[in-house]
Amino acid sequence: MKEDPKDFREISDDIMIVKGRFKAGSFNLYGQFILVFKNDSNFESYNAVVSTYSDLYNLEPHESWTKYREFIANVKWKGNFNTTMTSSLMNQFKKFSEQMNSISLLYDNVSDYDYNAMDVILFDLVNRIIHDKNLILETAIQEATPLEYRTAVDTAAPEDEKPDVAPAARDGYGIEDDAVILSVKPIVAPVRGRPVYELRVGDKLLVYIQPQSDRANYFIDLLNLREKDEIKPTPGEVIDIKSGSGKNNPTDILTLIAPGIYGTFTELEKQVKLKMYDPEIDGPGAKKKTGAINGKASAATDTDAVKAGFSKGTIVMLVLFMIILTLFIVLIFLSW
Repeated sequence: MKEDPKDFREISDDIMIVKGRFKAGSFNLYGQFILVFKNDSNFESYNAVVSTYSDLYNLEPHESWTKYREFIANVKWKGNFNTTMTSSLMNQFKKFSEQMNSISLLYDNVSDYDYNAMDVILFDLVNRIIHDKNLILETAIQEATPLEYRTAVDTAAPEDEKPDVAPAARDGYGIEDDAVILSVKPIVAPVRGRPVYELRVGDKLLVYIQPQSDRANYFIDLLNLREKDEIKPTPGEVIDIKSGSGKNNPTDILTLIAPGIYGTFTELEKQVKLKMYDPEIDGPGAKKKTGAINGKASAATDTDAVKAGFSKGTIVMLVLFMIILTLFIVLIFLSW
């Protein structure tokens, strides 16, 4: 997320940053996280990564926050992490950021450099995901002036990062600094789709991640969206819509594909209808439901077949009866 320099002119206090690492010996899990406080009621940004590779634990909390930020971003980019645990921990921080009393308490502890109270809160947050009684947590607090923070965020980037979208695509969106933004393509549904001008935040579309780079292909495989040589669509929740007031102005749509993974696309026409995500048809249980429907269809077919069988049997009996009756009449006629 790229900050507006104007925001920093109104801030006098230094930005508080918490860096931490943890390990869960029972599950062979290691993690790193960084929390940047915007104020006492919200995070400026947060990021975390969990892995089964022990070298993830080598980065110590006393290292600079810029090194922490780049380290976590690079681990995610290279794919050396546990997707499920990382996503769950990111969701945990997101939920915590929505609890004003809790985040205010944590901010006070950080500002007072009260490590004991701070670590109790962070230990509980992490262990809700890891569930290890022997969890080891280490943290450090660092301050940065608004100018230092802005300069570092504007200039720093992972060395081998190759953006899948233009850097400007990140501007204006309230998302994590190290979030992944990929180019996606929606599915057009002229009959049953929803027009672009009717889309609202919270709607779910079906989109394809565009395989335009190694990074995009990595996330396609990570999300199990590749089937042989084809790429499967995935649901994307609309979290931001940017469009001009004119009819001919393009509409930029940002969707959330998975925690920390976003998809963006631009639609030139507001009248275009896009396919919405229907869990009953497109969700994981769709096959089961289809099977049930097929089962009912099969049962109905079997019933029809049975009914058809009785009809044929009746016809056969009638034909036999006619033949027997004919033979009986012939025998009577011959006996005369």
